[in-house]
Amino acid sequence: MGARDGAFDHGPASGEVLILHGFTDLLAPDMRVRLMASLSPEEEARRRAFAFPRDRDLFLLAHAVKRLALGRCLGVDPQDLAFARDPSGKPFLAGPFLAGSSQAGAGPGFSLSHSGTAVAVAIAGTPLVGVDVEAHAREVPLEAMAMIMADAEVADLSAAGAAARPRAFAYWTLREAFAKAVGLGLSLPPNDVSFQLAGSGPAGQEAPAVAHLAGHLGAAGDWHLHQCDLGPDYLLAAAVGAPCPVVWRLMPMERFLAGTTP
Repeated sequence: MGARDGAFDHGPASGEVLILHGFTDLLAPDMRVRLMASLSPEEEARRRAFAFPRDRDLFLLAHAVKRLALGRCLGVDPQDLAFARDPSGKPFLAGPFLAGSSQAGAGPGFSLSHSGTAVAVAIAGTPLVGVDVEAHAREVPLEAMAMIMADAEVADLSAAGAAARPRAFAYWTLREAFAKAVGLGLSLPPNDVSFQLAGSGPAGQEAPAVAHLAGHLGAAGDWHLHQCDLGPDYLLAAAVGAPCPVVWRLMPMERFLAGTTP
């Protein structure tokens, strides 16, 4: 289903995925102080460890907005949130605010991504959610992108001519988002999943789709994908595993932050 904007009152409802997106230029001095106050001591230590200011700003915006958004979803103070990682390294919510459950994947699922000056935070009612944002100007050789793609996608690139690079970039971001959602990252075998880009096929579908999925990863029809430009310089892709139709809610971080209590 398509994307829409909307108020963020209590987080995404069933069948909705919220994607908050923004750029580090929103970090005016007062906003920077406000967001830093929401980080945990461990996160602040990690932020300070980055050598370059840009990397510190990306970390601050991604992790502070993650905390503020999840806190609003759960009705708790953002600093009270606790996080852990499953055996594959995928982060999940943990702690007493999850109705006594400490199982991986309990509570809302979330995913973070940043590239250049852009940041995206995705939140869904399922743990199977992933987001990726990449700068169009990022210099990744076409051959390197093809190495992580399914055979069917590589064949599509071979027939794409001058459109091969943008199509490869689209496949790459979808794969990154999906790999985050299933918690496999770079260990996802190329041919375990393949994608069909928006506008492909005889019907010219409006959204990208999972064309093939290995059985151990579930049913292809239970996966929903979204892809769009963030301004002229960035491409965003998101993936969520859910057995029901999905509505994508995209919201600028400025709007979200304007509606949160300082």
